Amino acid sequence: MATFQGSVASRNGAIPFGDVVEIGLLLPAHRADALLELSKRRQQSVGQILRGLIDRALVEDESASGSV
Repeated sequence: MATFQGSVASRNGAIPFGDVVEIGLLLPAHRADALLELSKRRQQSVGQILRGLIDRALVEDESASGSV
């Protein structure tokens, strides 16, 4: 089995508004296939789906921690 040298996202200074960061994502093949099918059904890109999930998780975390 091949090993994967993981990395931790780092941020050197503030990222100006409008800039983007690319992140790698390893998924089991069956999950990637399911995500592509979901993308087709919703007529959304995989990126749109993932950004929505991330946004929702961040909002829920802020609400749970009492941050505004």
